[in-house]
Amino acid sequence: MRCYATITAVASVIVGLLALAKTGYGLDCDFCYGDEDCSLGLEVPVVECDEESVQLTNSSLASFIRPLSTALPTKHNHYECIHVRATSVSGHVFLFTRGCVHQLEGGRHFCSLPHAAFQGSLECVACVGDRCNNVPVLQEGSAAMTRRSSLISLAVCSLLAVSLSTLAAPYS
Repeated sequence: MRCYATITAVASVIVGLLALAKTGYGLDCDFCYGDEDCSLGLEVPVVECDEESVQLTNSSLASFIRPLSTALPTKHNHYECIHVRATSVSGHVFLFTRGCVHQLEGGRHFCSLPHAAFQGSLECVACVGDRCNNVPVLQEGSAAMTRRSSLISLAVCSLLAVSLSTLAAPYS
């Protein structure tokens, strides 16, 4: 019985820590502006999300994603990491930012916010997890890489869900 109580306590702590991380408290994100700085891989500077880092990220993106310059309904002190990279048809990267933003209320997603019209490609990732915005810089013709990353993300999320359900299930 004592072993069961210990396992239950450990499981409760793990679930509590996962819930805390999932809300964005204490979230570490890559933080950079521009193709040169954001292409440093694991050498990109990291910040712990706070109001200042959100304001810096929003100000760097406000001319491209105009709703960021208004008061969006957000969850106070709940953050997510973002990766936004816009490339023209000719291959010129004219916007590349990684940083922190507030999570939006009402199930809205950062990457669904309207952005300035342009001809080219847009990469947008919004995620909750330390340094989850350190995504590989996609090169021209790398659709297979995008599919592989999506499958890996799906597999990790599935394993996490199974692990949580196993930990939360009472022992018979």
